[in-house]
Amino acid sequence: MKCDELDLDFRLLQLFITIYDQGSVTAAAALLGVGQPTVSHGLERLRKIVGDPLFVRAGRGIIPTAHACEMAPRIRQMIEEMRSLTRANAFDPHNSEHSLHCSIGANDYEVTVILSVLFHRLQDYEADIAFKIRPVRSGQEQVAKLRDGSFDLTVAADYGGDASDIIQRALLDEEMHCYYDPAFHTVPPDTLDVYCAASHARIVFGDDDSAAIDEELAKMGRRRRTVLQVSSFDNIPRLIAGTPVITTLPTRLAGTVMAGLATCRCPVPLPSVRFYQSWHVRNAASQGHRWLRDQIFQIARSIECQEGKAES
Repeated sequence: MKCDELDLDFRLLQLFITIYDQGSVTAAAALLGVGQPTVSHGLERLRKIVGDPLFVRAGRGIIPTAHACEMAPRIRQMIEEMRSLTRANAFDPHNSEHSLHCSIGANDYEVTVILSVLFHRLQDYEADIAFKIRPVRSGQEQVAKLRDGSFDLTVAADYGGDASDIIQRALLDEEMHCYYDPAFHTVPPDTLDVYCAASHARIVFGDDDSAAIDEELAKMGRRRRTVLQVSSFDNIPRLIAGTPVITTLPTRLAGTVMAGLATCRCPVPLPSVRFYQSWHVRNAASQGHRWLRDQIFQIARSIECQEGKAES
């Protein structure tokens, strides 16, 4: 019977390693729970495929040939890799041999409010955990990069679609407030007249210059004057401090990025902004990915719980 490398299978590889470790066909058969003729037949098949005797007699036992000794470590690795195909990769954050490397799409708000907490929390674990955090410039880009693997996960506002291969989990709802330097405002810009009369700075992450605030103002027959447009929350306070320029940003930035500026309610009736974590369906069953998503969700729940206690 003609044999070639395509006749190799897991059972033959396991048989080889067992004979190699036991130094005996009889002992290998007992360990594998099969008859000695079965092991002898499998060994003969393997010899024909490889073109080497693999084991030769030495006294009452057998010893591996030089080629068998070269094969053994490679076959052990192949067996482990084949086994890994039949089970989801385990992830234990307390195991220093486990790793989790992720590319996360997120902007300043999500980094400040959620991912900074996550990063500090991860320092308590022994696993090799590393992130690459990249900006999300648009909903379309978010979906495209989740699909092509550039992002493993995003923490961002709703991408505004219903892609069947993208899974979302709601994290936080956010309100918008006005921020301003009180030295330049005798009254807070919390009325439409004062708000629209002021000069504004705003955030735009992508190429689309439209903003929900301007759309709402247009519906009311109003408009605002924008004198500064940037792509990062961090730049805003440094630029508007010491000027009469105001900005409208998420409320939770008051104690961090926007600390030092006064704040008031936004007079424009805006719906709350919901933030999600999103991932592609191919990552749904990944143990490490699931663990990371749970950590992010727990942080979001903790933030809302702490805010609820502060208000009560």
